[in-house]
Amino acid sequence: MSNRFTRLFTEPLIQFLLLGALIYGAYALFGPPDESYRDNRIMVDADRINGLITEWERRWNRPPTRKEVDGLLQAYIKEEVLFRQAVAMGLNRDDPVTRRRMAQKLEFLTSDLARMQQPDEGELKRYFEANELAYREPDRISFTHIYLNPKGRGQSTLSDADNILAQLQAAGPPGETTLEAGDRFMLQNHFVAATELAISRQLGSGFAEVVMGLEPGRWHGPVLSGYGVHLVYVHESEQAPPALFEDVQARVLEDWHAEQREQFNTEFLESLKSRFEIVVDEVPTERLLAEPVSENDEAGSR
Repeated sequence: MSNRFTRLFTEPLIQFLLLGALIYGAYALFGPPDESYRDNRIMVDADRINGLITEWERRWNRPPTRKEVDGLLQAYIKEEVLFRQAVAMGLNRDDPVTRRRMAQKLEFLTSDLARMQQPDEGELKRYFEANELAYREPDRISFTHIYLNPKGRGQSTLSDADNILAQLQAAGPPGETTLEAGDRFMLQNHFVAATELAISRQLGSGFAEVVMGLEPGRWHGPVLSGYGVHLVYVHESEQAPPALFEDVQARVLEDWHAEQREQFNTEFLESLKSRFEIVVDEVPTERLLAEPVSENDEAGSR
């Protein structure tokens, strides 16, 4: 019986009817709609855009990029759409809270409706299989690295790295005096059973990604980081076994609910936005910061 109910609930038509019932119920609970918010035009004018940019600058002490401004505009439009719908449903009655809280109030209502869905075990297993990598324990690696400081070595840094690498490869695994071949490093030179995340926190994501793919039992390099140049010896690489559904079922269910909630809220917001004419003025490009170059792009250019 419960499986039949679950399958019935996942039908789009049933979800639409339930959403309609939710809105109707809110009208009944909070009173008739507020006719003063029936205007279906949302205008994001130049003053509003400049205000959003100023607020960003005040918070982050720098201008936003165009991508960040687009995010601010979408967040404002979302808030305005939900705010108007919330007021139209009477959710502001006897509740002196900000427009943001009112928009959240409506979003919470839709989230609760999405939460009512319960997947059967087959659907949950399919979700797990599609996202299995997210539930695996992280791979681990043990390595030693020698650091070469480009500030002290200048233009000879890479040629020094090639020469030292040849010596290290001839000598084999690192010994007690191996680190003397390089320069002093402020952080650790030895990592034991470290995850990619732990390595990236010290040496950057680009360095960590490269090191995780290196073959054990030999010296590699040069490997670049934000600090300079490194020569790396991998002692051991441990690949995590696949995750078992039974061990992570509770996490999978939470993630499935989160995805359903996000999808439901997105579809609900888009259905509300379709009722409005949304007009956005031109963004003043002179107030924007150039898009930053990612670490991966920089590594690729080298």
